[in-house]
Amino acid sequence: MAKKLKPEDYYNHPDVTGSLKKLQDKFGEDYKGLLVSDTLDADGHQYVNLVQKGGGVLGIALVGYTYILEMAGIRFLRLAGTSAGAINTALMCVIGDKKTMKSNTILEYLCTMDFFSFVDGHPFARLLIKSFIANKSFKKRISISIVVIFGFLILFSILDILLLGLANKYPSLTIWGVWSFVLTGLDILLILVAVLYGTYLFGRLKACGYGINPGIAFYEWIKEKMEANDVHNVTDLNRKAEALPALSLRPTNSGTIASLKGDVTFITSELVTENKIELPLMCDLFRADINEIHPAAFVRSSMSIPVFFESYIINKIPTDNKDVQAAWDKHLKIKPESIPETVRFVDGGMLSNFPINIFYNPKVIEPRLPAFGIDLDDTDPKKNDGNDAPQWDLGSYIWRLFNTVRYYYDKDFLDKNAVFQKGVGSIQLFGTNWLNFFLKDEEKLAMFRKGALAAASFLCDFDWLQYQKERMAMQTELNRKMKPEN
Repeated sequence: MAKKLKPEDYYNHPDVTGSLKKLQDKFGEDYKGLLVSDTLDADGHQYVNLVQKGGGVLGIALVGYTYILEMAGIRFLRLAGTSAGAINTALMCVIGDKKTMKSNTILEYLCTMDFFSFVDGHPFARLLIKSFIANKSFKKRISISIVVIFGFLILFSILDILLLGLANKYPSLTIWGVWSFVLTGLDILLILVAVLYGTYLFGRLKACGYGINPGIAFYEWIKEKMEANDVHNVTDLNRKAEALPALSLRPTNSGTIASLKGDVTFITSELVTENKIELPLMCDLFRADINEIHPAAFVRSSMSIPVFFESYIINKIPTDNKDVQAAWDKHLKIKPESIPETVRFVDGGMLSNFPINIFYNPKVIEPRLPAFGIDLDDTDPKKNDGNDAPQWDLGSYIWRLFNTVRYYYDKDFLDKNAVFQKGVGSIQLFGTNWLNFFLKDEEKLAMFRKGALAAASFLCDFDWLQYQKERMAMQTELNRKMKPEN
């Protein structure tokens, strides 16, 4: 039996301990020289806001990144995430309090997590997904098999015609003609069976909301983890997210801590009204009593990868309830007669895979803490220069269309507010399939290590004073442009 991974297998690796040593060499053994924020608690922890990008199983790297941040004494005031980022965000929110280090507990969850159990669809679909993702040559073999089957059909059909015509002149060819007809029939039968079974599977897919996997296993898993940490409803989740320790500002900061708040946000995409939804902020859209929805639903809806997972659906919205009607008007400007009775969610990354914009407050001139972001970058650097564009196949073309849509909103914000880019660290993960729920232990460890290395590199380069200066200059200029005379 293979040895199960333990948390120490992750954080005792030389790459991880070396990352911490690199930070200690630069900032001191207790990281006292590290300056990333003006917001502190009584134990000296520095507070930041944190957004985590979506990326399927690549989310393991997020844990490596946050492990290093926490070890360096960084804690998190506000949290946000999409898809895989929503999973780590949820766990970081519910475990302990704001001052508690969360990554060690998350590593324990990671070590006992059966990723393949989340692929909880039809057995044939599970086998097909595993073959496509885990076996790089599978797609090629499938393509070759289809070509061969139809090639034989054409060949046998030609032979049928030839042998039928020649059998009158050469009777000895009759037996060959019979065999040719039999083989043609078998080929057609094989194609017919494949088409009928494909039709059956598509019917199941349609009945399941065009999702291969129902996502029940994941929902139950994240629900169990939440409830193990005393989060049983939305009120509990908000209580955890909002509870702050005693905070203070560095004497050099002229602001106050009075307006600082804690919260958590999960991004999901709603298809019926075609809107980006922020949860739990907007959960009053769907129920008058928000505690009728378990917060596990927020994470499940955020990671509903189209086709791979079924859409997450909320039925029986009380459209005649005055509070619900007021919520629809407040959040989405939708009038009572247009409120749907059912909503359907897919992956938040469809609209905003890196929602760092929710941390932007135009009323703040002098920042008291930065907005940190963790980017998961699995792009091939050799294919990112556009030189291969004329050779894209249909799959590459569709994938580029998809990425253009889902990254536009977040890229547009960062382009217009470039200072926020200074708080973003990127984990390079090219070569790992983000849908590979069949990861080997060494692959999980490798992603965690890449996250740790990226975090250490980011902290070594991050300049809080420069970030603060540029953020102040940016907001001052924006305010000047917004004056009526301008």
